[in-house]
Amino acid sequence: MKILYHHRTRGEDAQGIHIQSLCDAFRELGHEVHMVAPLQRRAEASNTPVPARNEEGDGDARPTLKGVPIPFWFYELLSLAYNGPAFVLLLWAVLRHRPAFIYERYSLFSFSGRLVAWLTRRPLVLEVNAPLSLELQTHGDLVLRRLAQRIEDWLCRSATRTIVVTQAMADIFAARGVPRERLMVMPNGVDGARFNPQVDGRSVRERYVPADARVVGFVGWIRPWHGVDGLIHACAALTGVHPSLHLLIVGDGPAVPALQKLVVDLDLAERVHFTGPVERVAIPTHIAALDIAVQPDVTDYASPIKLFEYLALGRAVVAPDKPNIREVVRHDYSALLFPPRDWGALAERLDALLADDAARVRLGRQAATLVEERGYTWQANARHVIASVCPADASARDTA
Repeated sequence: MKILYHHRTRGEDAQGIHIQSLCDAFRELGHEVHMVAPLQRRAEASNTPVPARNEEGDGDARPTLKGVPIPFWFYELLSLAYNGPAFVLLLWAVLRHRPAFIYERYSLFSFSGRLVAWLTRRPLVLEVNAPLSLELQTHGDLVLRRLAQRIEDWLCRSATRTIVVTQAMADIFAARGVPRERLMVMPNGVDGARFNPQVDGRSVRERYVPADARVVGFVGWIRPWHGVDGLIHACAALTGVHPSLHLLIVGDGPAVPALQKLVVDLDLAERVHFTGPVERVAIPTHIAALDIAVQPDVTDYASPIKLFEYLALGRAVVAPDKPNIREVVRHDYSALLFPPRDWGALAERLDALLADDAARVRLGRQAATLVEERGYTWQANARHVIASVCPADASARDTA
């Protein structure tokens, strides 16, 4: 089966990981994928490793053009103008490749995929990783708010199938009038061949921490609202109780300079280690180096890729007690949960795990089992997509 995949992202960070991983999964199932990404660097066009950025979501509070900040109104005009060349390239790709359906990763103001699907009578699968009209009103400075939400809601209502990554996000769209039968909840996944409990993180530990260290860590692209400052404060409260505690912060991002200053202010320079950008292929070994992997905070509707990577590698996970996190893990079984942004409670969870080796091992083992049992993999997600659009083809492959 031929699939036409359309996106308008940078083709890197968590977005790029998601795009490339799902396309690879389609191909592993025997399908032919053609990518259309007008005016952007295609994710599959470069084999160059990129900095580790594991937070899923397409919104950004400060839009940029070639690294230069631009005002939101200009970004919005560019997004609307993008539909012109995108329509032409998508239409040409459909006529050339004759795909069974179009798969589009939703971007703000992007409706060219819907128009081409209607014109060529092709099914459209719309993947929505964030309600961007809401996210950019909250974290950005969206100007054309009503237009953005109307386009967003229209796309979600009119697509053959709209994939959302959490039930919490499905509830948001349902409250805005999108029929629930159009929505399919499909959490993010992980590549089980690369992320599994057999990955060895000893080389990373040897590089950054003493041999007897107990390592708490975070892996991802770091923005101010990701709560890494709270994680640092939680660890600072435990250094007197756990002298072997070390904090490993893997990745880069706009919040790093302030976090480095915070570490100095708290006199934690010998206990906190910043790796800086990490090549994508090295992410598994860096997560495997952790005794405890922390998701300090998360948007209420997100499905963070790092969470699935932590779980798949069999790490003891600590995460905020939010509905979208509870969709994936159960407290004191596959993770320890703490009240959101209650850094004292986070310290208590870390304290309990640092003091109990058996509990860490049990939690990690059950985390890895959870990923396997629930099928939190990109290949399983690819199967779900095919089954939702072409059930006869999916059934034929399953019985072959």
